[in-house]
Amino acid sequence: MNAEMRIPKPRLRECISDSDNELVVFGTDNFSQFPRRDGSIRSSCDRALPSASKSDLVVLRGDRHREYYSWLRSLGLGPDNVVTYNQLSSEFSLAQCIIKNPEPIIQCIEKTGRNPIYVPWFSGKMEAEAAQIIGADLFGATEAATLKYNEKAEFKKICKELGIPVVAGTTFEIDPENSDNGCDLSRVILKLLSEHEEVIVRGTLGESGMSLYRTAGDDILNLYNKIAASGEMKVIIEPFLDVVSTPNDQWAIGTNRTIHHLGLADQICENGMVHIGTQSCQPPAKWVSDYIMDASLTVVEQMSASGYTGVLGIDYIVTDEGIFPVENNARFNGSTFVRLIIDQLEKIHFSIACWKFIKITINPCSFTELTEMLGPLLFDGNKRNSVFPYNCDTIESNGCFAIILLSEDYNHLVHLEDSLRKIGIKRA
Repeated sequence: MNAEMRIPKPRLRECISDSDNELVVFGTDNFSQFPRRDGSIRSSCDRALPSASKSDLVVLRGDRHREYYSWLRSLGLGPDNVVTYNQLSSEFSLAQCIIKNPEPIIQCIEKTGRNPIYVPWFSGKMEAEAAQIIGADLFGATEAATLKYNEKAEFKKICKELGIPVVAGTTFEIDPENSDNGCDLSRVILKLLSEHEEVIVRGTLGESGMSLYRTAGDDILNLYNKIAASGEMKVIIEPFLDVVSTPNDQWAIGTNRTIHHLGLADQICENGMVHIGTQSCQPPAKWVSDYIMDASLTVVEQMSASGYTGVLGIDYIVTDEGIFPVENNARFNGSTFVRLIIDQLEKIHFSIACWKFIKITINPCSFTELTEMLGPLLFDGNKRNSVFPYNCDTIESNGCFAIILLSEDYNHLVHLEDSLRKIGIKRA
């Protein structure tokens, strides 16, 4: 019997809380994962706005995007309660803002009279402290457990210990103070290149393409300098395999240690490396999904036994050499919000058979201008084949946002994406 037949599949929101006596507090700021931040990292708290139920509380680092929030409310979406901290700089994470001034959240909690559950993006010490200071239970793990499974080299080691095959390769320590360190890295890469056409070098802590490099051996010195400048202290060096697909398998572990399978989806990766979107439409071959879910369950059962609570997503590559796990995002994933949004849409409007999440960059504009640009493609609560925009808080400053294509089948999905290209909206 495979994992799919053993694991219940509730909606993610029900995994967090299924009690009317509890108040879910979304504080989904990704800053806590990145102690060192540059221009490529921005806080994305507002992804929780369309993801939350009407009775939830969403906490934002910055301001609430009023045009977008009004659009959500016109569709019966979005929370009644929103707390904003208007923090514009990257100096403080949301958890730090809460610790400095918890009163706005405490007042909101007291007003509802419900028991709070704090839901962070990444569960660290600050998130645990923020939960404690507002008197909430934490839907998350200890920082030690989070880091243990989120760190890519450690996860690879765990898979080996559990008997799950992984891509062959080497873990390498970066030490810019050692003059021989760059030459040592070069030797490791060149040894792999003697048997493979290309090599991939992955930082063990970064995500969304950070500290992720592909080389055929002609730019190793430049590559080393980029890694050293990024602040990564450890990298994984592996052969770059010919990848057929890159599935993401998402799970949730409840506070009572109950394991829930949320779903398997296909990631869209640029240059075979950088994640730019996710699609859930046509399921993979049964033998592929069975293998992935059984491998994932082995990992998830260990995580549950060790005390991990929260969402996780295990990324795999399907190749001619086999199916291999490559990382465990022991936190909310980008597509976790999409699953929550789909849950809300299905609860209020109608069932959605096929969806695709894509990151978008256009010329900066207002949300109203975006809706005018989308025209009849825009989701209105009735169209079964339409476009749902979200993560729109910086659309006016840099034109960055995300969309979910909602469709009845794969052919309509393709048609929707073609329609977007014709009006100048395409992948970032």
